Amino acid sequence: MVQAALIFSLILAILVAVFAVQNAGPVTLRFALWSAETSLVVVILVAAAAGAAMASLAGLPGWVRDRRRLRAQARELDALRPGPSSMPSSPPDSSARPPV
Repeated sequence: MVQAALIFSLILAILVAVFAVQNAGPVTLRFALWSAETSLVVVILVAAAAGAAMASLAGLPGWVRDRRRLRAQARELDALRPGPSSMPSSPPDSSARPPV
């Protein structure tokens, strides 16, 4: 599953890069009183990176919750396992006799 997600992400990144390079014309960005002229490649790549960062941040709380739950379950499992002193000792192996 992780490999499929990685392959999908790489393919998507390649497609965005190809799309950005094919649309390399100059563009003027305007926001309120601010204005800047730049290449459309820069705008597309920055927008794609910002979208990826926002998606990662949106998934972060679930990832942290899952890690905490996993850690708590591991502690609970360790508490339920018997310790090494309470385990019965195994009888000596009769096939492993010292040489005479």
